[in-house]
Amino acid sequence: MGPKSNSGFYLSKKAMVFFTLLIFALLVISSVFVILYARLRAGKADSVPPTVPVRWGPWGNSRLPGSLIPRHYQLELWPKQIPGQDQLYFLTGQVNVTVVCKEETETILIHSLDLNYSRVSITAPGSSPDASPNIEDIWIELKNDYLVIELDGKLVPGQEYIIQADYSGHLNEELTGLFISRYSEKNTDKIVIASLLEPTHARSVYPCFDEPAMKATFDIRLVHRPQFVALSNMPAIDVSERLAEDGKWNVTTFNTSVKMSTYLTAFSICDFDYVKTTYNDIEIRIWADKASISKGEADYALSITGPILAYFEEYFNLSYPIPKLDIIALPYYEAEAMENWGLLMFKKDALLIHPKMKFNYDRLSISTIIAHELAHQWFGNLATMKWWNDLWLNEGFASYFEHLNVASLGTSQELKLKYPLDLQYSVLHNEMYFSSRALSMKKEDVKTFDKILDMFNDITYYKGASIVHMLSNFMTEELFAKGIRLYLKTFSYSNAVTDDMWNHLQIALDSQDAVKLPASIKSIMDPWTMQEGVPVIRVNTLKGIITQQYFGESVENRVSNLIWFIPISWMKNGTMQPLLWLEKKQKTYSELTRTTDEEWILLNINVSCLYRIIYDESNWHQLILQLNKDPSVIPPANRAQIISDAFDLEWTGYIDIKVALSATTYLAKEQHSHVWLMALIYLEKLRSVLRATYTYGLYKKYIFRQFVPFYRYQMTLINEDFNNIHNSTIVKPISRATFETVSLLDLKDFMDQASHLYSELMSNPANNTIPSYIRRQIYCEAIKTGTDKEWNFAWARYLNQTTVSEDTDLLFAMGCSREPWILTRYLYYTLDDLMTSPEHQYVVYHSVAKNSVGWPLVWNFIRANWNMIETNNTYYFELTALFYTLAEGLLTDFEFQEFELFLNSTTGEEEWANEVEHIIKDRRQLFNWKKKIHTDVHNWLTENVPAD
Repeated sequence: MGPKSNSGFYLSKKAMVFFTLLIFALLVISSVFVILYARLRAGKADSVPPTVPVRWGPWGNSRLPGSLIPRHYQLELWPKQIPGQDQLYFLTGQVNVTVVCKEETETILIHSLDLNYSRVSITAPGSSPDASPNIEDIWIELKNDYLVIELDGKLVPGQEYIIQADYSGHLNEELTGLFISRYSEKNTDKIVIASLLEPTHARSVYPCFDEPAMKATFDIRLVHRPQFVALSNMPAIDVSERLAEDGKWNVTTFNTSVKMSTYLTAFSICDFDYVKTTYNDIEIRIWADKASISKGEADYALSITGPILAYFEEYFNLSYPIPKLDIIALPYYEAEAMENWGLLMFKKDALLIHPKMKFNYDRLSISTIIAHELAHQWFGNLATMKWWNDLWLNEGFASYFEHLNVASLGTSQELKLKYPLDLQYSVLHNEMYFSSRALSMKKEDVKTFDKILDMFNDITYYKGASIVHMLSNFMTEELFAKGIRLYLKTFSYSNAVTDDMWNHLQIALDSQDAVKLPASIKSIMDPWTMQEGVPVIRVNTLKGIITQQYFGESVENRVSNLIWFIPISWMKNGTMQPLLWLEKKQKTYSELTRTTDEEWILLNINVSCLYRIIYDESNWHQLILQLNKDPSVIPPANRAQIISDAFDLEWTGYIDIKVALSATTYLAKEQHSHVWLMALIYLEKLRSVLRATYTYGLYKKYIFRQFVPFYRYQMTLINEDFNNIHNSTIVKPISRATFETVSLLDLKDFMDQASHLYSELMSNPANNTIPSYIRRQIYCEAIKTGTDKEWNFAWARYLNQTTVSEDTDLLFAMGCSREPWILTRYLYYTLDDLMTSPEHQYVVYHSVAKNSVGWPLVWNFIRANWNMIETNNTYYFELTALFYTLAEGLLTDFEFQEFELFLNSTTGEEEWANEVEHIIKDRRQLFNWKKKIHTDVHNWLTENVPAD
């Protein structure tokens, strides 16, 4: 590169020649565009220039105008390799869209994204060639993804027209749209082509009316090489041959589809195998790579799909409308799963399980996600939300029914308890820590792709499911089911808004006299769907006064006046009482008044509604006394709720930390695993801020007293044999969190068992009898209590390329060593890619940082070697987790300032800079909380932990 000219502008002789040629080329291009434009005005487009006009028109609106309604698509997709480029693929397509004109128009808008057109035409079937206007102009509107077709005349209302197009596009490698994914089978590289079109990716595969209310039927053809099989929503009805310049192709033609939204169309071309069964004349096939099928990894999914389908057919009183159900396990997928009608697509790990993996937890996870996607065949596919602002009608109901179905199939009450606990905790936790929004948004606020994508979050899924759970409770499940059936029947193959749901549930309610509500379903439910956030209820049991307000760390003016219509289930001294309703800011109930000091009142029985509860101090005291006296009088879900409410209410400044700590004093008597799982979430948070303080010794003693009886009880359930965790009569009796807590407490019998099992593995490495479910904790305990011999064995096993899951277990476990020199060596191994792969580096850092011995080693190592680490990795998620853990060891303001300065010095890319901002904000909040509570926690533990 030469020096810059001082004059500011300089042209060499070479540059003059270049610009002369450039001007000539531009003249040629201009001539070509003039010719193309002339052809377009003649009424047929041989190609479409990607121009963007500056004039105003209907294309400026992000929503389709509704002047044309699609009725039917004839679609052919032909993925091809680029000649000479084996790894690059493109797409050619043909589409005929039959539309009905509803309003007179001279402009056709149809969605199109990154598609190039070689021909576009408009015809009126059954009419003379002159019956449809000519195309005057055609171009791509980029902002709203429109192919704009301007006509020289008007389309006539009531008349059918066919939009025909030949086009080309590309196969994505980002797992959306029509994408190509690569995998390896028996050391052979293979590909699979699949689709993910929700929410608005269909327009990148074929020009279409890509809105959920624009439903139509589809005739689909897929062109593919003969060694592959093609799948789509409907059964294949014909496979023919097509000869092309590059050889022979197969054309698979599928039956005409049911009426559906564009985002549900699905395509796959693969070299997979399948297992199959038949249920009520419906053929069910689970597809996966041939190695997985041969190992039986699809058998479990096959065994449960029919029964789940049967459950939903009976519950909804509507048959599944497609004669087949294909479920395909893809090596990589952007979503966990997608509910395309007739062709469900799953991420492989979310669907397949090896027959030898007998853990109920893993099987429960698979059955839950299958139930979710099958529930969508009714909620979403059959009856679809009209626009994405009401996405909760799809996802909230599917999330509710996934748990209802699994609970109905399970033999254990644990499953029925797991649902409200997991669901409500997730919602309330998110509402406390993250920005909130209304469940059902205004449609004008959900226009762009980013806004639509924002709807796919925990609020839609979990809060939606929570309010459905609440609704079914106060309506009764029988009436709720009746209303749901009415809704689905009315809106089959159609679209609905939230009010449609309320209206049909109201019809079911009005058809009987046994259940009476204080207001209409709409009046009760609108505050839960149309307002952001959730309420917190303050109960004064001395006066019988209940007050509601917005739950959050700070109450801003915009939310301070929000009111919910709240059903209040409650008991007094263990006896259930009639349901109450709170529909105003404050209300007095004489029956809620405690008449003696020994009485106690408990609200929200079995966590049937979505709110936090602040009791007056005397009622908190009586509830805690009852827990210590006989916890079984209080339902398990409420025992978990008391702990969760107490700690989260303390975090947000509503109550004192001593109340939260007191709520854990009874835990030595608690035998319910789900209650303990909830308790461990908060006890671990407390441990994380105490672990580097002088209070940690007292904390460990307190937790030891509370936790060990539960661990002993759990071990009796499996007869002291870890292999009995597989027992099908027990639903995850001992969680990983349980073993992590045991490990932190240095429990001798667990340490001895772990060392024994690890020694057996060292003597016979080929025969690993340690259950995979708890390998990480067993490895960790053995390495922690062992010498460099145990550590070196784990390192050699890691280097010998074990399974991916065991790699992670080993990497975490090697960070458990208590020898600083071993941990330091381990950290330096990460600087050599031949010893530790880049994706494993942060697993090492995080595992060592969680070790109290290793924490300062990692902190110093990261700072000393940041430049080398930074250039090797862009694993922001893993890096975030590491810095969260590192912040737990900070004790003084000076140390936190050092931490903050270092993080700010690491910012490079905008994505990481934003992440650093979040880390600092979150960790500062936790650091301030530690400073706030530490003295009170220390004093409370001093009073409640007996001296040795």
